[in-house]
Amino acid sequence: MTRQLRPELLEDRSVPAAVGALDPSFDTDGLVRTTFGATDTGSAVAVQPDGKVVVAGLTTNGNDVAVVRYNPDGSLDTSFDTDGKATYDLGAGILTPQITGLALQDDGKIVICGYGNIGGDDDFVVVRLNANGSADTTFSADGRATRNFAGGGTNDDQAFGVAVLGTGATRKIILVGSSDQTTAGTGFDFAVASFNDNGTTDTAFNAGGTPGRLTRTLGGTDRGRAVAIDSADRIVVAGFTNGGGTNDFGVLRVLPAGTVDVAFNGTGTQTVNFGADDQATSVAVRPDDRIVVGGFSDAGFADFAVAQLTATGLQDTAGFNPTGAGAVGSAPGRFTFNFGALGVVERANAIALQPDDKIVLAGFSAINATGGNPNDFAVARVTADGKLDTSFATDGRATADFGADDQGAGAAIDNNGRVVVAGFTTSNNDFAVARFVGSVEKGDRVVVGGSTNGAAQGFDPNAAGVLPAVQTFTGAPFGAVAANVRTAVGDVDGDGIDDAILVTGPGVAIRVAVLSGADGATLLVNPFDPFGGGFTGGGFVTAGDFDLDGKAEFIVTPDEGGGPRVSIFTRNADGTTTTKANFFGIDDADFRGGARAATGDVDGDGTPDLAVAAGFGGGPRVALFDGGTVFGTPTRIVGDFFAFPGTDAVNLRNGAFVAAGDVDGDGFADLAFGGGPGGAPRVFVLSGALVSAGNVGGAQAAPVLNFFVANDTDDRGGVRVALADLDGDQKADVLAGSGQNRPAGVRVYLGKNITGSAEPATFQDLALFGGAVLPGGVFVG
Repeated sequence: MTRQLRPELLEDRSVPAAVGALDPSFDTDGLVRTTFGATDTGSAVAVQPDGKVVVAGLTTNGNDVAVVRYNPDGSLDTSFDTDGKATYDLGAGILTPQITGLALQDDGKIVICGYGNIGGDDDFVVVRLNANGSADTTFSADGRATRNFAGGGTNDDQAFGVAVLGTGATRKIILVGSSDQTTAGTGFDFAVASFNDNGTTDTAFNAGGTPGRLTRTLGGTDRGRAVAIDSADRIVVAGFTNGGGTNDFGVLRVLPAGTVDVAFNGTGTQTVNFGADDQATSVAVRPDDRIVVGGFSDAGFADFAVAQLTATGLQDTAGFNPTGAGAVGSAPGRFTFNFGALGVVERANAIALQPDDKIVLAGFSAINATGGNPNDFAVARVTADGKLDTSFATDGRATADFGADDQGAGAAIDNNGRVVVAGFTTSNNDFAVARFVGSVEKGDRVVVGGSTNGAAQGFDPNAAGVLPAVQTFTGAPFGAVAANVRTAVGDVDGDGIDDAILVTGPGVAIRVAVLSGADGATLLVNPFDPFGGGFTGGGFVTAGDFDLDGKAEFIVTPDEGGGPRVSIFTRNADGTTTTKANFFGIDDADFRGGARAATGDVDGDGTPDLAVAAGFGGGPRVALFDGGTVFGTPTRIVGDFFAFPGTDAVNLRNGAFVAAGDVDGDGFADLAFGGGPGGAPRVFVLSGALVSAGNVGGAQAAPVLNFFVANDTDDRGGVRVALADLDGDQKADVLAGSGQNRPAGVRVYLGKNITGSAEPATFQDLALFGGAVLPGGVFVG
């Protein structure tokens, strides 16, 4: 199964380093530089659901769009355009381009915005790349589109922000920036453009005005700089206006139809005056639609600045009231601060919100200036009510030095709550990325079943990845039934906490239920029959977020007596479920040995894939499906293969247990197999990178792991395997559950202790269910 890493802040821990420090698990020192062979300027960053980092910018090597994708450990992701780096030639008709913004679609495609000189003046430019780094020709013939607001001559249109609104065929690409609406070339207004999913003009946007685009003045020369989408799909644009003589923060809110939202402050616009030259560069929207705007205020030397507006467009003087150390010109509703020295230029260029409502601002500061190295990356974290967060780097502020003039331009929060800042360094003129430890990290929850009373137990690991001797919770959603339960873990309701997905084993009418991870008791999904017809052979479950919406789908397969059916469900907001897919995972409609499934990003494309292993009597046959296709026509990544090589492929007839996770830390989910009943407790892990490339033989010849638990080759109870990141180090740990008629327990091998294919010498043995001998064994999810 796959496990969603989540940016929740739970335990007091500092793994792998102190909060606010550079993250040593990111290229050993927290800093990564990448060159495209010229002057390369990174300008925007986003983090995929699988933790991979995407950075976009410009290289002067052809004045091309430049994009790089990193694995979670900071290495280049070679599944992205073969070497982790991709360039896109805008063409001879676009001169002096600038790349300014980046957004990710739910299908993994990458949207990049900017502007360039076309026919004498600047126009909006948007480019869309496929998840593999190639130009997306479904978004126009060459993967790009342009927008001209104001005609030729000196009337420039410059895009600085991009957002994706909606999904599928109704998806819209929103670009924001500024457009010069005067003949003299001096009167810029905020500008918003909307494109359809195929790159054409969205003529339904501002249909009563100029279809596909909207301009709006805030009363002076106005520059739009950033965009965010709120819970009602309204478009929030932030920038600055000089209508009062000096620049002030400016905010515009636009309805999805492309008209100004006059319910916002009565006019659709709002300004914030810090009393100096105030320029907003970034914007984010809270879940309750309050708006947080970041930038800088320059009263001779610029300081970081942040303001908060209510959902109705008023300055949030009650909820955002900064005081205390570092505040140099603050008032209710707004906060300015420096990095400890007056008279130093410090500018925030990016903003990101954490799930706990804290605000991260990133840019640059010259506080540590020495010689010819004036600026460093600068990051600050502000509490939800507007104060520097002293739990971050002791005083809320941190810097990173690449050894030259270093400027942070974009920021994002990754799946573990870490702060990723991207920009550039004049040291070799490279892209530059820094990752800071942003939170106290928590390892994955483990839920086990196997007791014959219908109960399951949940365990939360400590900071070192050790499971406690006593369970965190016990759940029995089916009541006291004379059957075991099989388990999986996934964030089904999207609250950032792993939930427990449970299904009954043989002997009772099959039922599936989901327990909230928040308390281990609340039913998110009431027990229901996943197949209909009262099947009593039991089932298996796994979970994975195939549509990348932040909520895991859960997958149910039958045990012995059922066909190799795969049924995929999603939980609706009201607790009901919708069947997203229903198909045979093994191409044999007459087979009645059931199936077992697992999810993980085996091919490294950012979307979890689905592995299906045949059940009892089917041999160790495995099918591997591209996760991006499972809701339509499921497509195999490779042809079906046997999990175990040689004579085991023939002799092991009771199927295999399967799990998926990145054991070796290369960015590809590996496939872990355990022998079914009648087999020895063999753990066999194959490289996902090799399997997805079609080299199954090579993966089997050089397995990631290949051992018998406790070196016991005589036991014939099989072994249930699971993969989870218990210690938060981005490497999957291996859990081996005891087999049939064995004392209940699980042996845990942390990924950091795996140095070869043999059984690691360091492990944890955890007794379960009082050490009872269980006829069905232990099931680990």
